[in-house]
Amino acid sequence: MTEYKTVLLAREGHVATVTLNRPEEGNTINAAMAEELGAVWAELARDEQVWAIVLAGSGANFCLGADSNDGSALRFTSMDFSVGKPVIAAIAGLCGGAALAFVADSDIVISSSGATFCDGRTTQGQVSTQGTLRLARKMPLEAVMRMALLGEAEKLQAPRAFQLGMVSELVDGDVVARAQELAASLAVNSPSAMFHSRHAVWESLNMGLEDAMEYGFAFVTKFAHKFDDAKEGARAFMEKRAPAWKYAPPPSQNDD
Repeated sequence: MTEYKTVLLAREGHVATVTLNRPEEGNTINAAMAEELGAVWAELARDEQVWAIVLAGSGANFCLGADSNDGSALRFTSMDFSVGKPVIAAIAGLCGGAALAFVADSDIVISSSGATFCDGRTTQGQVSTQGTLRLARKMPLEAVMRMALLGEAEKLQAPRAFQLGMVSELVDGDVVARAQELAASLAVNSPSAMFHSRHAVWESLNMGLEDAMEYGFAFVTKFAHKFDDAKEGARAFMEKRAPAWKYAPPPSQNDD
């Protein structure tokens, strides 16, 4: 197994935990971390034993954004590398700037009750797009605009982030442990059904409602004919036993 310097990777059961590991620099993303994250996502995408992923940061803060001394860290999220598996982001401390891309691209986001979200890029003379554009699809546009335009003057506290739908759960204790608990619950489900469900939801955001409904119907029909898990769930229920799921790789746009 590959050893990484700026990222920690651990596995337990069908759950992998990816931890940003530059705590002295606030886990800021430099070129080395971006490169290693790309390798980590590729490794997890290939691993048939990994059905769900937790993303966390070491130290006091989740991630303070991109390294201001290194402008090359442009692609680093699971969505950037088409992992196709559920990702749960566990946010503690500060999540700022380009790190908002992790929030935008994760399937589930939970945070500690004391977490803070901020986008100081315009205050620093930078344009706020990375994370911001996709974040506007997950929460009210007004809130995204306030963060992008007010910069460091707008600090979104965890309770307000919860109200806005930016995060789905506030945790008073260990947020990473809670994320791993949720991921373990995900890993009980059919991996192929999960992978296809998340793919369909994300893809539908690029469509109008009528097209999305037609796409969804065709997608679920194709899944039912192609994957045995669609029948295994019903068989297991009737036979009063745990289902024996079969792993299948996440779908790609070519599978639509």
